[in-house]
Amino acid sequence: MKDKENLSDSGKTETGRKAVERQTELGMIKVDMEYPYPCVPPPGIWEEKDGKLLIITASHTFRIPNGEREISPVLYQSCMHPEKIHIDPVQILIDRGEICFQARNQQWTIRETEASSVELLPWEAKIKKKSCIPCTNCGRCSW
Repeated sequence: MKDKENLSDSGKTETGRKAVERQTELGMIKVDMEYPYPCVPPPGIWEEKDGKLLIITASHTFRIPNGEREISPVLYQSCMHPEKIHIDPVQILIDRGEICFQARNQQWTIRETEASSVELLPWEAKIKKKSCIPCTNCGRCSW
């Protein structure tokens, strides 16, 4: 996105991490600037001169109208190289009456008039240990 102004320069969360909040059609969206793992692309809030607003965050899960779909960041850990961990955040583009959500390689678009029915839920980066039975010889446990 060209000609954008980074609005990521705000206060701190209750845990002491840097964060930015922005009131949008979806409600108050919080963007933590510090996560336990790197975000690709990095989080922030940018506003273009033509009025487009881009928000990249791994702080929320978004439940699209009527509970049809949940859009959330993805915590990715390589199974062959468990030390390689990163977060794929949710990208939100608000432009000309449309709100476009993108997470990983998936994209959903809603009208601005439907924004009030989107639920914002908190999201936290946690690694969930999978059961290793039956063993798939993934190499994670060095067997």
